[in-house]
Amino acid sequence: MQEPSRAPSRKAPLFSVRATGKRVWLPGALPATQKAAAIEVRDRALRIDDPALQRSVIGLETAANVTEFWTALRGFIGTALPDHHSATLFLDAQEKIPGALMLHSQPSLRPVAWWRARAKLTPTHAYLNDHPGIKLYNLEQMLPADLRARRRTDFYRHVLRPEGFDKLVGLTTWERGERKSILVLRRAFAHAEFTRGEMNLLLDLHPIFDRNLRRIEQQEEERVCRSTLQQFINLLPQGVLLVNAKRELVFANPEAFETCARWNLGPMVARRMNSRAVFTIPPVFLETYEELLAEHYVQALTPGGAQGGLRRKLAHPDQPGLRADLNLVVMDDPLLTRPYLFAQLINHTAAGAPSAEAQERQLTVLGQLTPREREVALLVREGLSNEEIAGRLHKGVGTIKNQLQSIFVKLAVNSRAKLVARLG
Repeated sequence: MQEPSRAPSRKAPLFSVRATGKRVWLPGALPATQKAAAIEVRDRALRIDDPALQRSVIGLETAANVTEFWTALRGFIGTALPDHHSATLFLDAQEKIPGALMLHSQPSLRPVAWWRARAKLTPTHAYLNDHPGIKLYNLEQMLPADLRARRRTDFYRHVLRPEGFDKLVGLTTWERGERKSILVLRRAFAHAEFTRGEMNLLLDLHPIFDRNLRRIEQQEEERVCRSTLQQFINLLPQGVLLVNAKRELVFANPEAFETCARWNLGPMVARRMNSRAVFTIPPVFLETYEELLAEHYVQALTPGGAQGGLRRKLAHPDQPGLRADLNLVVMDDPLLTRPYLFAQLINHTAAGAPSAEAQERQLTVLGQLTPREREVALLVREGLSNEEIAGRLHKGVGTIKNQLQSIFVKLAVNSRAKLVARLG
């Protein structure tokens, strides 16, 4: 099915005897049977670069999420095509879950069964299956041309007539031969048909519509990935620390805050402190960062020299169980970017790993707990009672009991003995 051909767009008087071929009677005029004079209205559709649409187009280009995109799209429609019954943005053009993944200008809560029945009645899916890649379609292309035959269709009787519209256009995007999303605009029985100029405007909108929906989808995917990765890192029983070239903290997981507090203050003081409130990057980390930076630029300036691989392993002088593995993160040209400092912090004392095998088992189990819960769990493994753990950690017995109960739930155990067995 070919897309609608574009009509030349130029300014013209509001009324013309030869314009669109669509006759519109002036108010009070007599019907055609009484030979009344007819005046034809020229198509007054806007162009995509019209100043009146600029704000909405910018909104589409800068929308940070689907909600903002829909708001900008509604603004565009309200300005460019003000006479419409309703508009719907189907994010899933195939309606795999009818009623979901859609934004409607007239939201209404309907049961799932209603949406499923409506999706089965629409001729859109069959039509688009037969016309892959089509950007713009209308209702006339999908229903019988004969008006009486059209009114006998289930779609007319159960959708068009009850919902109050009989004109429709759809702007469709595609990916790998499958329809991806659709913007549907409807007009009521009393509204005029969509004009050639309006159809041309929608075709001009298509690349903006398609490009920015893809951009928003990609950004959403990246946000989900970052969020999922951060949740995973937060559960690691190993500290992860990222520092930028300004020597400022970019990211640290809970275990990193705990380990840095121990590194800076010692275990006894750190237990009594809020590790986030007293956080500072250990000075020795920053000193090592300066050394790594100097070596990095020497490498970068050496023709044919080896690149990357700069790292340092540190051990706390007074707490042998505290260790840090520091290296530089360089994303682009080594001479034009400022490397970040990435640190992995391991508290062997807290992990209490007597062997590599035991440590591996513990990493799996302890990864499900918060840093404070890990501390309690490991003290239970040492055989301490709740009162002894409370004394060791300078906490109330009630607090220890609550933490222990949370540990039992997370690890699906119901006794201290089973907890010890899980920890190995």
